[in-house]
Amino acid sequence: MTTQAIHLSAAAQAERKAAHPVRDVICQQFLRASADTLVEDALSMIRHSSLSDEVSSAMFVHDAEGRHLGFVRLSALLRAPGNRTLRDLAQDQALHANEALDQEAAARLLQKHDLPLLPVLTDSGVMRGVLRFDTAMDILDQEVSEDIYWKAGVGDVTHHLDAIRSEKLTSGSIGYPVKVRVMFLMVTLAGGMMVGGVIDHFEGVLESLVALAIFIPLVMDMGGNVGTQSTTIFARGLALGHIDLNRFFRNHLLREVRVGLVMGVLLASLAGIIAWAWQGAPNGIPMLGVVVGVSLFVSVVTASVLGFLLPYVMLKIGVDHAPGADPFITTIKDFTGLAVYFLMASWLLGLSG
Repeated sequence: MTTQAIHLSAAAQAERKAAHPVRDVICQQFLRASADTLVEDALSMIRHSSLSDEVSSAMFVHDAEGRHLGFVRLSALLRAPGNRTLRDLAQDQALHANEALDQEAAARLLQKHDLPLLPVLTDSGVMRGVLRFDTAMDILDQEVSEDIYWKAGVGDVTHHLDAIRSEKLTSGSIGYPVKVRVMFLMVTLAGGMMVGGVIDHFEGVLESLVALAIFIPLVMDMGGNVGTQSTTIFARGLALGHIDLNRFFRNHLLREVRVGLVMGVLLASLAGIIAWAWQGAPNGIPMLGVVVGVSLFVSVVTASVLGFLLPYVMLKIGVDHAPGADPFITTIKDFTGLAVYFLMASWLLGLSG
């Protein structure tokens, strides 16, 4: 058996900008014994070990050449006869991480299988260290926090793989938070000007029927909320490993399309009925409900689909999706929603600009 001193590597800082290999965060303090070691001897090693309870919860097993053969939980050792060997009890030989594997992927592997320790091996199959449960949770917490910052539009554009620290955003000079937030809000500003152009183009339609103006905020805001929901779900699903980009189109996007269609039908039907009862029937324009309903349906479905599709496209072209997706979604859904709204009004209500 070998009991190695603990070591948490902080090297390869330049490399971390491009990757986060698990070898940078491994703990080199663990219990390890040969496959021929008897259970009673293994328990004696644990009793005399000064390692923490977490590290002592598993005994890793290796063959004569030092290659990893799996591990034995402490509970299994306590129940096993003292004359059995670790070879008989070793399990999950294939459950390990290569030292070059990304930290987040290794952490999710440990989390998925509910392990206190995950063995980290070299290419030759020899244990280099272990990923501890507490370290894995810190990694996942950091990854999720980064995605939340990006979602809020406060990520660093030029170094989008670096974590943005809360202290930098909430204290000190206001130049940094203003810079990173305004940069993405400029897209929304440009989009607002474009949507204003649509309203200006249909100014005559609005003058012909002032009641149309009442429902413009509904069409714009509902689509915006749906788009924000979709991008948030995408970002969280990606951060937690629930979205597989290799199955994006045939699985995740198709599902979001179905969700958008169902929500679109429900919300458009309800809004159309309200618009008809509130402004349509009393003012002799019953088709107003249809105009509002159809426009809202288009806006909701468009925002729902774009909320998943645009972040995916941005990831594929190497642009961080979280701070950039929402401004583009807002612009596109506002433009299309209002265009459909006024075109439907012109057609069904017989109005002209």
